[in-house]
Amino acid sequence: MDYLIVVLGSAVLIYIMFFWSLRMREISDNAKWVPILDPNKGTFLPKSPPLVSVIVPAHNEQDLIAICLESIFEQDYPNLEIICVDDRSADRTAEIVTRIFGGRSNCKLVTIKERLIGWTGKCHALHEAVKHSSGEWFAFLDADSSLQKTALRQCVSEALRRNVNLVTMSPKFVLKTFWEKALVPTFAAMAAILFPLSKVNDPRSSVATANGMFLIISRVAYEKIGGHRNVKDLAVEDIGIGKRVKAAGLGILFANGRNLLRTRMYSGFHQILDGWTRILCAAMNYRLPTVLKYLSMHVLVSLPVFVFATLLYSRSAIKLSPTLWFLLPLACLIQMTVTSNLFFDQLGLPRRFSVYVVLGNLMLIWIFAVMVKKIICRDALQWRGTTYQHTRYQPKYLEPSGPEQSKSQTDTRALTTVNGSETPGRPLTS
Repeated sequence: MDYLIVVLGSAVLIYIMFFWSLRMREISDNAKWVPILDPNKGTFLPKSPPLVSVIVPAHNEQDLIAICLESIFEQDYPNLEIICVDDRSADRTAEIVTRIFGGRSNCKLVTIKERLIGWTGKCHALHEAVKHSSGEWFAFLDADSSLQKTALRQCVSEALRRNVNLVTMSPKFVLKTFWEKALVPTFAAMAAILFPLSKVNDPRSSVATANGMFLIISRVAYEKIGGHRNVKDLAVEDIGIGKRVKAAGLGILFANGRNLLRTRMYSGFHQILDGWTRILCAAMNYRLPTVLKYLSMHVLVSLPVFVFATLLYSRSAIKLSPTLWFLLPLACLIQMTVTSNLFFDQLGLPRRFSVYVVLGNLMLIWIFAVMVKKIICRDALQWRGTTYQHTRYQPKYLEPSGPEQSKSQTDTRALTTVNGSETPGRPLTS
């Protein structure tokens, strides 16, 4: 009986070591294949750099939009235009943007009064903005994010030098509250497990994703994949775009942007949980077996299970090996600590935040449980104050499947204004 107890306890501990070994390997692969963009690095640009249209969607962003836009004005890239989309905001967003733009000739404010049925608000906003853009490249930047002054130059240079049509970056997270520090890095780590960045950058691998906080894509690639029309009801349109670009053989680079991109995704506890539930469940394409797989995985590596397995193992292991029994649980602790610290190093965050990983993992388990409920009940997607009755927690066309998917729904006209002049949007037909 003692041997059976030792085997059971040691099996769980070995699995925990295996889990953290895989995370260590991913960190090592990222260090090798995911470049850390250096703001001071020399760049490769032609004498006449391509025009970049920087597009910022904004829905009730009066507290953040000024910081975002000012960071664009500070860019040292010589050829850009700025298009901000006021997407049905009920606050002072439009007023602030108008004041900041101050009549600049390369700045446009596009105002959306209605969201098209069958589209998420963000996809619709970006789709409308592209109609008013002139750039050879589109740089999509979330309003809660900001760029270091050389970011655009570095990204365009990398795209041209590496001959890729999409460049995206992981950010340096701005973490101010306890819950941001405790939860956001762990949830970001889960996203990295779903989409190992080293494989995203490997053209031989089918793994692909992008980060909607910031991505820059050539007009040619954007039009070839069908733009946002092709991902119009995805809650993770950025992942959908990344998958389509790579599947089309257009080339993608996912870089470490901790020195170039800063973002504060969510500030409150419920915002963090709701936001990451939406992101992670959509990233798994609402597939119940996938969610259950990762739920089981993170239950097994949680602190309560580790403590229980250690107690189960030690009761008999002490009798069998009085001097060496502690080595296995100690190895687990060391591996978890070292791996967490290295991951936080890659994010550009203080190592002391890694102590929150234990709590973050428990809350991740809770999120998985919520996902299971939403998928079984086929709940409607809720995002930024909008309930999408046409978009529910059930599998979608996250993977590219061809041009037919862009014809799956009928669109109507949308009413937009550009710099205060009202114009009806063009019919959105395939």
